[in-house]
Amino acid sequence: MMNIKRIALIMAGITCLAASTALAAPETVSIKSANKDSVESVQVLKTKDNGYYQYYNDKYGYVIDIPKAATQADMTAEGDGCYFQDPKDKAVFMTYAAKNTLNFTADELCNMDIGVNGSPELTTNIRTKNSYAIGWTNGKQSYYHELYINEKNQTYTAFSVVYPTEQKDKYTAIINHMARSFVPNGVKM
Repeated sequence: MMNIKRIALIMAGITCLAASTALAAPETVSIKSANKDSVESVQVLKTKDNGYYQYYNDKYGYVIDIPKAATQADMTAEGDGCYFQDPKDKAVFMTYAAKNTLNFTADELCNMDIGVNGSPELTTNIRTKNSYAIGWTNGKQSYYHELYINEKNQTYTAFSVVYPTEQKDKYTAIINHMARSFVPNGVKM
């Protein structure tokens, strides 16, 4: 009888250990700063997709996948996002969020972004009531920007990609992956 109790306790212990391993926090990876003199790094989460990490911003509760080729990263001073860089392709992946204290509409924010960038001829121009995606090319560089407004907590969250125009097909696939992975608000980890 004593052996059965021991076996039951051992089995219960193994079950608890297996359950705690399954519920453990996601594994993180540190990406070093683009500034060689900086000791700061950005923590990202490993994903099931070998080509991407996941960036999580706990201040604003959003997540997005970032290509693993982005081997350099720097947090914004306000802690609302991050700049990731692929030094090989000279591509930049930026994320950020902000309080929408002036209650801008998505259309107003889109028009401001277009104006700040010199009113380029848009190659992508998708607008909804609470979001937009715009893209354009300026010679050797192409740009993509996507933004979502969260009316519930009066914030907006965005990501941008700057990449070499000659690699449009590669970056179109990356942008599509990032857009599918982007959860602009309400994420708690």
